[in-house]
Amino acid sequence: MSGTARTVLAIVLALGVATAAQLAAGQAFRPAAAADTPSPVQLAAAQPAEDQAGDVLDATVGVSGAQVTPASTTAALPTPAATVEPAPVEAPPATVASTGAAPAAPAPVVAAPAPVTRPAATPAPTVAPAAPVAPPPAPTPTTCPATWFCYPRLGIAGAILPYTDCSGSTDIGTSIRSYACLPPLYLMGHAYTQFGLITQWRAGDVVFANGRQYTIGGAFTQSSCQAPARVPAPLSLQTSLTSAGCGSVLVVQGN
Repeated sequence: MSGTARTVLAIVLALGVATAAQLAAGQAFRPAAAADTPSPVQLAAAQPAEDQAGDVLDATVGVSGAQVTPASTTAALPTPAATVEPAPVEAPPATVASTGAAPAAPAPVVAAPAPVTRPAATPAPTVAPAAPVAPPPAPTPTTCPATWFCYPRLGIAGAILPYTDCSGSTDIGTSIRSYACLPPLYLMGHAYTQFGLITQWRAGDVVFANGRQYTIGGAFTQSSCQAPARVPAPLSLQTSLTSAGCGSVLVVQGN
């Protein structure tokens, strides 16, 4: 052994003794992390083992030519499961004709429009104009009953009943009455009956009474309780103008 080696060995031994003394004196005051730190003596003792391991490793590499990785002290992490992707579904190959060209689509068949058959126009039936309705024939001495009074223009027609109460205290009712106390022919009727239409008289109107024809010539008014204001005509027609007992009356005269 050379002198340099002896000197280094002496220094190492001295350091180891001093460190051991310090550890023995302050064992209770060292931090917890110091337990994990190896002492110089441990390092020196472990050095030959590491050198031997390195020699063995080098020898192994030299023989096989493969690199050996020392085992790691760290626990192996679990390997994640491999993601399995579904195989792509391939579309079936299109059917190609033996010529290698795709068949052309058939042209659409367009049906020709059917001819529209229209029926021949039917001429509208000729409608003959309605014949004018002839007015009813005017009453005549032969169409108006012999015992009736008829005023064709006003539509008055009815039987004539006698009235013989010259005092006029008896009601004449709804009929056409012939007043026997005022000759020659004096007819009376209430205004609320059809006879009341004589208020629409016109000069020249033709009327019929007791089978005879008369022509209206005029009229006048007076009180029903007074004597006739004019000489009685061959035909006199009287109707009331008010509802009073001695109210005004209309007297129409015909010849």
